[in-house]
Amino acid sequence: MKKINNYSLRICCSLLCLQAFTITSCEHHQKNETIKKKHTAIAKPAASNQEDQVVSLITNLDEVKRKTAEVKKDSKGKRSLVTYVDSPPTGKDPYYWVKVAEDNGGSLVAYYTFAVDGKTHRISYYDVITDSVISLEQWRKTVADNER
Repeated sequence: MKKINNYSLRICCSLLCLQAFTITSCEHHQKNETIKKKHTAIAKPAASNQEDQVVSLITNLDEVKRKTAEVKKDSKGKRSLVTYVDSPPTGKDPYYWVKVAEDNGGSLVAYYTFAVDGKTHRISYYDVITDSVISLEQWRKTVADNER
């Protein structure tokens, strides 16, 4: 009986070692594949580059720069603003709808919504109070600097 148990114990130990070796080698292979995939993704689709340009237009607005600095200062560097394309142009709507929002850790709180013409890149501001799109110039004339 002791011989059978000793033999069974050796087989079990051997199988466990083999299984552990197999699992660790698979994990290593997956990590290498992930690293390769991260480094090979270089080119972005043209639409994405267009969206990047639109986002760049918005992040370079004085109002957005000022508000970004204000949020960072008030939160002691813990929070920041993110700018993203909420929706691209469609056949019915020629605008990129771009939001500038604070990432508070749990959700995004929008500060600004801009409409950027997909062809001309002309920037307009979406006024939530009047539910209308107004020109950037009109927004700047009618809203005080400290409120923008």
